Amino acid sequence: MARNKKLYTSIALLAVFIVVFFLKERFTVALYQDEHHYLPTAVLFSKEPIPSLNLLQTYNELNTPVPFILGGWVLDIFGKDIQNLRLLTAFTSFALLMLFVWYSPRNTGRFWLCLGGLLIFPNYYLVSVYYYTDIFAMIFTLGGVIAYLRKRHWVAFVSLVAAICCRQYMLAFPAAILAYEVFKNVKWNAGPAILIKSVFFDTTWVWYALAVLAIVPWVVIWHGPAPASVMADQHYDSDKLVQYNFGYLMYASVVVAVYYIVPETLVTRRFTHYLEYPRRHPLMFIGFLAVVAAIVMFFPAKQAHNPYFTWPYLGYVDELLMKIGISGLPKQVIFGILMLVTLVRFVSPRFNLATWVYLLNVLLLGKAQLSWDKYSLPMIMVLWFLAMYDEHWLPSATRPENEPAPLNMKY
Repeated sequence: MARNKKLYTSIALLAVFIVVFFLKERFTVALYQDEHHYLPTAVLFSKEPIPSLNLLQTYNELNTPVPFILGGWVLDIFGKDIQNLRLLTAFTSFALLMLFVWYSPRNTGRFWLCLGGLLIFPNYYLVSVYYYTDIFAMIFTLGGVIAYLRKRHWVAFVSLVAAICCRQYMLAFPAAILAYEVFKNVKWNAGPAILIKSVFFDTTWVWYALAVLAIVPWVVIWHGPAPASVMADQHYDSDKLVQYNFGYLMYASVVVAVYYIVPETLVTRRFTHYLEYPRRHPLMFIGFLAVVAAIVMFFPAKQAHNPYFTWPYLGYVDELLMKIGISGLPKQVIFGILMLVTLVRFVSPRFNLATWVYLLNVLLLGKAQLSWDKYSLPMIMVLWFLAMYDEHWLPSATRPENEPAPLNMKY
């Protein structure tokens, strides 16, 4: 029965993609925003199917080059037309959804919630019909998470390295798995020798430590986190690199609350966790209140504004609040409340994989050059996928191969 459900879902999604293809005039509409510079970059890579070191050092984009290498191959084979790049993007998006559908647990009761939760994120549509680099990073990230859950660690390593080679900040995902694998076995109350031995009790984490290190060659090639010329063009200069934007961290938590926690809670009607949390974990709750209050008062969320980037909003959620007349301190208080809700949802004395995915993603997004809902989309995707599994399941524990986790979904 579960197989039929997945088959019918796949056919329905294929029909949607076909309809969108024709609604978007067979992907021949005018260039959209970042496509104005992504297309020339892909054309540049089409001239060097195996890119030279000089090209890797000088191409005029902030993110790592695999999407442009793939785009260059497509342009070299089918012609230098944006339609071909959009078709590549759409095929990748459809393949991602097929991974999400076919590798979901057989008996999950959250299938429709989780699939729907991914699809209602407004940027998912945008990165699926235009030649944007996000969808390539997302499919490799999801592939890596699936391989990890199925204990195919070398496949997960390759996939997550590929994700980092599409977008630098995808390193948050192998880092999350690394942290989860290390800390789940650590015996903090033991002596130093036993503590170290507990870390090496299961060396699965080594694969993900190596995956995180995939960022190092790019930093060496560029002498920084991205090519220096484009960083200067986008006013992401060396002075800003030493700053950390706690307001962006708060807004990333807001995005998780709006696009994940709110629909999850409304559908599952599990409100008791939030009501009982202050009583169960009073010290943690007071700590959260202090952190959130400090960010609201001293580090309010404000969008970057420079000659390159002039859009006034932090993202869609911020734009909605501003357009209904909520701004200034009241808006920051709403952001703070939503961040508090997100912390309560994910952070408890027992960290699970979803906790690490949330924490490391939002901490990394505090170093972004600007705020944007879209930057949280890969995190939302992985959280929805993990939500179909029992969140207390330890994926490295002994379990028959391909056996889905129990679905009691305890908090």
